[in-house]
Parts: sequence; structure tokens; C-alpha cells
Amino acid sequence: MKEVKIQPKHVFASMFSFYLGRQETSILIELVNSVSPKVMIEFGCNRGVTAKRVLENVPSLEKYIGIDVPPDYQPKLACQHSEVPKRAGTFASGDDRFYLLSVPSIDLKPENLEPCDAVFIDGDHSFGAVMHDSLLARALLRSGGIIVWHDFNNPGVEVTKALTQLSDDGWPIESVEGSWLAYLRS
Repeated sequence: MKEVKIQPKHVFASMFSFYLGRQETSILIELVNSVSPKVMIEFGCNRGVTAKRVLENVPSLEKYIGIDVPPDYQPKLACQHSEVPKRAGTFASGDDRFYLLSVPSIDLKPENLEPCDAVFIDGDHSFGAVMHDSLLARALLRSGGIIVWHDFNNPGVEVTKALTQLSDDGWPIESVEGSWLAYLRS
């Protein structure tokens, strides 16, 4: 897997989520902006802070679909049990372009969602869930789109194992130097 350096043009100074800091949010926004998406899907939108920042800074977006689990969901990885939001998507809910699906992504199939131009995968970090979300994202991604993953190289979760497998299978995934982000352009 190739590692690339990305210096965002702007580092945004407003509120960020506990899980995705200022620098990574800025890189995510730059990657998403690079494909001028009309539709974006986020697996694991949590409270919607990242969705809010993306919606504020990606002018081409017409629709943002945030997906997160119901409050009683128990992730496979114990380290994620405390990360299940009580009310998913609240920070982005005031934007008319934001739509929330409260369902485990593992239960979704391509026919449950619409084609999109950008996907951010930051939900269930177990190997099986990352593989499922990645395959689903690739099935939905239009030509010229981008998939971005969070927590690549985080030793506490199984994202790296899943992305390494996908890379070994021929997916052209690149990791962003100095971050926990990786991406694929279609």
C-alpha cells in the first residue's frame, strides 16, 4: 500500500469530533472536495460533527447520508462499546441535505442506498464490518468518486487488517502519511 503526504490548504478551526481531529478533518474535506460530490455516505456518523463540517465546506454536496447504529447496539470490538451514540447525527440534523439511517451498516445492501460520489467509513471497526462496509461502498461508488477510511494504522482496531486484505486483492488504496486516514479513488 502506497503512503502519500497530503497538506490541507485550510485547517479548519471550529468544533471537531473526539475521534477525528482538526488535521484529519481538514484532510478528509480536501479529499472529498477533490471529487466535487453530489452525494456522500458516512458509515459511522456518530453525533454528526464530521458530517456538519463536511457539509459546511463541500459546496457541491446535495445529499449527505449518515449511517449509525441504534443506541442499544453492541459492537463486536469492546473498545467501541462506549462509542455508540445515544442520538446519532444531532449536529448535522439542522442541514436539509443530511439524512440519517439508524441501522447497523452490516444489515445494508446496495439496493438499500443510492449511488454516491464519496464515502467515509468510520463505523464498526471489526474486520468483518470494515470488509462489508468497504464492499458496499465500492458497489455504490460512481466513477471518479472516493472512499476514505478512518483508523488505518490504529493498532486497537481491525481496519488495517481489512484494508491490507483489500489492497492485497488489488484495491488501489493509499494511506495518508501522519494520519489514520486511507483512501481509494475510483
